Amino acid sequence: MKTLLSSNLNPTLPKWQQPEKVAGWVVLGGAAAAGVYYWGQIVPYLVDIVFNSVKLGIGLGALFVLFLLGTNKRIQTGLWYAGQRILRTAAGIFVNTDPIGIMEDYISNTEKEARQMETEVGRIEGAHELVKRKLAANDAQMKEYLALADSATRQGEKDAAEAYASRAAQILDYNQRLQPMATTTANVSVVMRQILKAALRQIDGSKFKVGLLKDEYELVKRTSSGMRAAMNILRGDPDKKYFFDLATDRVAQDMAQQLGQIKQAMRYSQEFVKEMDIQNGVMSEKGQRLLDRYQKGDFNALMDNDKKPASTSVAATKQRSDDAYSSLLD
Repeated sequence: MKTLLSSNLNPTLPKWQQPEKVAGWVVLGGAAAAGVYYWGQIVPYLVDIVFNSVKLGIGLGALFVLFLLGTNKRIQTGLWYAGQRILRTAAGIFVNTDPIGIMEDYISNTEKEARQMETEVGRIEGAHELVKRKLAANDAQMKEYLALADSATRQGEKDAAEAYASRAAQILDYNQRLQPMATTTANVSVVMRQILKAALRQIDGSKFKVGLLKDEYELVKRTSSGMRAAMNILRGDPDKKYFFDLATDRVAQDMAQQLGQIKQAMRYSQEFVKEMDIQNGVMSEKGQRLLDRYQKGDFNALMDNDKKPASTSVAATKQRSDDAYSSLLD
């Protein structure tokens, strides 16, 4: 029987000429064209989704790591010591933090100052020699001018004699002014030589003292390291002791829980065994009574009574059942 829809379709047309097939291919082609057209817009969107998801995962991982760093006591302690070590190392680049190194640096700087002082003393002594030579040269020049003035006076050349005498007076004045400088340089050079000798003796004593302290410090550090190891054994590392106490408490809690479970299981097993013993005792007594009846011949009568046809009365059946159970329990 044909319906209205089937009567309108022409079965003689091929499938590709049927209207619904053509419409389906048109819709499919349009969807494919739209996908190709919008593919350039869909792909960047999908790529953004993927990369944003990856960034989100990395961010969540970083937050989780920060959470661990903020809550884990062991990690906090490690970061504290690591920060101190980094800061100490950074400070050691610019400043010597070792006490022995500080003393050695002081001695090195003192030796440098002593060498510089020795150079300055040499310069002062050179200046003093220069002044002495200048004074000696001036004395010789002054004597020469005086001799010339005396010769000019004897020859009656008064002007020349006055000129030579004036030059000799100038040289004398120059020497009088220069003499205190020569005395000062001599005194300063002597004092600086004494200071330099005292400084060198102090440097030698400091070197000996620092060498002794260095050896003692090394011995004390080694002894302290050994004693620290012994105290760690006796007293324990605080961080490791903390985790040891936590582990001990956890083991104690697990043992207590397991012991409680064992006691509960033993209690249940005792109750079960008691119940089984009671049931076994009851069945044993029942079996003994049945054996006694069998030996006396009552067992056959009981079996014969059981083979009799049952009454149709429900009350009678219940009564017989009660009588049978009561006889077994007697």
